[in-house]
Formats: sequence, C-alpha cells, structure tokens
Amino acid sequence: MALTQLNTRIEQELADKVRASAQRRGMSVQDYVADVLEADQAAADGPEDLRDARARMHAAVAYRKWKASGKSEDGSVSMDEIFGA
Repeated sequence: MALTQLNTRIEQELADKVRASAQRRGMSVQDYVADVLEADQAAADGPEDLRDARARMHAAVAYRKWKASGKSEDGSVSMDEIFGA
C-alpha cells in the first residue's frame, strides 16, 4: 500500500486530546489518526445505521463549534427535525 502525507492545522485542544488518546492506546499519533480516519470512512461507506450515526456525530461537533463561536440559534431547526427522529 502506498502512503501519502496529509497536512492540516487543528486547534491545540484537539491536538492534545488526539495525542492523549493515541498514548492511552499505545499507538503513535500517525497510526491513531489513520485508524480514526479509516473508521470514519468505513462508516461513511457502510450501512445506513453507521452512516446515520456518523452524520449525527459530525452534526453534533458542528453544533458545538457554532455555539462556542457565540452565533445565534434564532430561526434554527432541531437535530430531530434534521434527522427525522
């Protein structure tokens, strides 16, 4: 399998969490991030229940970022309205 390098910038808090998670599992950060990305892609390509769980998690992260930025929720819809729950 050919390897490639991806470069990205992330917030320090997230980087610290990723490093700690990798360390707890006895993995390098590189291997841990590769496994996380592989699992995310497997969910994206998987059955509906995995795709739904993945979409909910991505939406929850986006929502937390929205709230943390101080943006208004006026006129917004609920997660249940989005996902039909």
